[in-house]
Amino acid sequence: MNGISHLGEQQPESVTVIIPVYNGERFIRRALDSVSKQAHRSQVVVIDDGSKDSTREIIANEYGELVTLIRQQNGGPARARNTGLRAATGEFVAFLDADDWWEPGKIACQIQVLKAHPEAVGNYTGLRMMSDEGVHLKDLKPVDPNALWPTLRWCNPNVPPSSVMLRRSALEKLGGGFDERQLGSEDWNLWFRLIAKGPFCVCPEPLTGYRCSSGGLSGDPHHMYNDFMKMLDDVLLADMTGLRRALWRRRIISYQAFKACLTARGNGDKKAEREYMKKSVMEWPSPFWAPERFRSFAVTLLRT
Repeated sequence: MNGISHLGEQQPESVTVIIPVYNGERFIRRALDSVSKQAHRSQVVVIDDGSKDSTREIIANEYGELVTLIRQQNGGPARARNTGLRAATGEFVAFLDADDWWEPGKIACQIQVLKAHPEAVGNYTGLRMMSDEGVHLKDLKPVDPNALWPTLRWCNPNVPPSSVMLRRSALEKLGGGFDERQLGSEDWNLWFRLIAKGPFCVCPEPLTGYRCSSGGLSGDPHHMYNDFMKMLDDVLLADMTGLRRALWRRRIISYQAFKACLTARGNGDKKAEREYMKKSVMEWPSPFWAPERFRSFAVTLLRT
């Protein structure tokens, strides 16, 4: 674990790594070990969000002097990451979910690219998609940063927290971190608010190991759809008025209903799949908006 520094140590281009964890005994070692393999030393803040398994003991016994461990009552990943942000001292802040991991060159690549793009508020990487059992599924190229806006208006295009490094100064100018009302779409919410302050840049290599899981809140179409609705009006549409706002509201709802349809299909929930398909079409029936919706709906109709 030689790559992890103590809280408060400073260095040029200092980085704080923020790791929220809840009942992460299966994964936390791989996450922390992947940080230790980075060439760049970092302050590491782990927030134990009320774990009931042996997570806390693993961290304390095996990594205790090498990380800053903060314990709090369970409040969700947004609250945990915000706790980490308050403890951060680095010029840059990188997020790592406890069930994900990094390739050894991840931090160095992101710092290099951010230094080359001083106007950028943050950087994200390509993804190495992993099964829940840790089997490599495929590598996923990141969205072109020139296309990130306006795509963030209607979805988060595969930019999870574990792939992102932000300038702490950009967060300070924004006046806040993750929206603690949300439990699932809080990252999308923050990226949307940040991109209004400046662009993102990218490391295209698959430097982030991202664990896919059909379980949990992200695999619940109803939860994720309802969570998205919490930020629709006061975040995604905050800069719009009148007819333009009304039309965009329907477009965004139609796309998120489509995403919920796909999640329900993955879960084998045919009833929810049909309900969200119907909602997507009724909100925006034109095939010229996100035409992939209609190709997918054909599959739904054939299956049901």
